[in-house]
Formats: sequence, C-alpha cells, structure tokens
Amino acid sequence: MNAQPTGVVIAAGGLGTRVGGWSPFLPKEFRPIGGRPGLVHVLEEVAAIGADRAVVVHHPYYAPLIDWARQVLAPGALARYQALTRQPATAPRPPTERLRVDFIAQHGRYADITSALNGAEHLRTGHITLVFADNVDPDHTALAELLTAATPGTPAVLASPFDAREAVSHGVIICTGSDSVRTMAGLVEKPDPAHAAQLIADHGRNNLRLLQGRVHLTPRLLHHLAATARGSVKRAV
Repeated sequence: MNAQPTGVVIAAGGLGTRVGGWSPFLPKEFRPIGGRPGLVHVLEEVAAIGADRAVVVHHPYYAPLIDWARQVLAPGALARYQALTRQPATAPRPPTERLRVDFIAQHGRYADITSALNGAEHLRTGHITLVFADNVDPDHTALAELLTAATPGTPAVLASPFDAREAVSHGVIICTGSDSVRTMAGLVEKPDPAHAAQLIADHGRNNLRLLQGRVHLTPRLLHHLAATARGSVKRAV
C-alpha cells in the first residue's frame, strides 16, 4: 500500500444526462446496484483501504437531497432504521460507519477536475485519490489495487485492457511508452463505436486502456490542474 497519506474525493458533480429518466429526480449515484445505492458501494470501497474521511463533491442541483444522505450515512443510521422498521439489527456494523463523509457542492467550472480541486481544498491536502462515483466496483477492491501499485509521489490511474464494446461507458486512455512503463498521453470520454474504431486505427489497440474511475493525484499535478483551470476561465471571459 502507498505509504503517503491520501485524502479521498468522490466526484459526483454530474447531472447524469447519459442515463436519462432517473436523473432529473434522483442522482445517478443513488441508483441501486445489488440492492444498495451505488454511492454506498463506493464508500465501502473507501472504508476498505482504512480511510477515516472522504468528501463527496456533488452538483448543486441535488443539494436538497444531501441532508437526507447525511442522515442515512451517519454513524448508527442503519441501526436506527432497523429499530423503526422492527427489523433485527445487523452485525457487525457496516464499515462505512467508521468513515466521516462530508458533502460539498461543486463550485467553479463544471468539470471532473473541478471536483478534484474542490475536494483538495476542503480536505486541505494535495495528496488526493479521486474516485468517480458512477464507477462502482461491487468487489470493493479497485481503490486498494490502485494504491498498492502506485509509486509514492507519482500520479497514477487505474485502467483495464481496452475493449471496444465497453468503451462507450468508459473513458479511453491513450498511452505512450514501452510495455513495462506506460504513460497517459490523452483521454477520450465515452467514445461511440465509430470513434472507438478510429482510436484503434490512429493509436493501435495496445496503446489504449479503459479508465476505471480511480486516480491518484499529487500536489504538483493538482497545482498544474489548478493553474490550467484558472487559465481556461481567463480565456473564456
């Protein structure tokens, strides 16, 4: 495991436009997977690496639901629910009950990078592990895999072999370098089949990977991203 302490930021700043029907009424992160909201799976994954705090950066549109989320994710919440419904108490306690979860509304330019910067500012640390809330790993092991493999002081992303059929629901990483050391040279967000085929033609299948929604960021990279974001805002004005 990477020995460098890391803050966990869960990026939930989108409006779920790709998943349609539910999103105007309920954040996609709350949609059930295996009988529980996807966000709960993500929080259990965070708790599994021993983290005691995480921040969820959400879209301001969903702010009225956040008080409910704080209540149901608070320590003892499940036991209170089970008492109200006269259900037998669950033992042992869910691992997320040891996890402090803060919720903040995304502010600034609408982007995943903004969620990372907002979360780093809130946690007051430059060592950030960013988890995309809509990338659920039911095994709760993906984050541990990233941090185990990451070199201290070096940014890293968790990726899987390229599959054109799955590219439509993933970010596609364009890689350079040798087979033993791969460097991320670009990222294409959820390409359609025609675009995925063009990426294969342009770069070769072996130079493509699927992003698995977990990224380790360092202070130097966060500083660069913040400077880039400020520059983009200035050019847009």
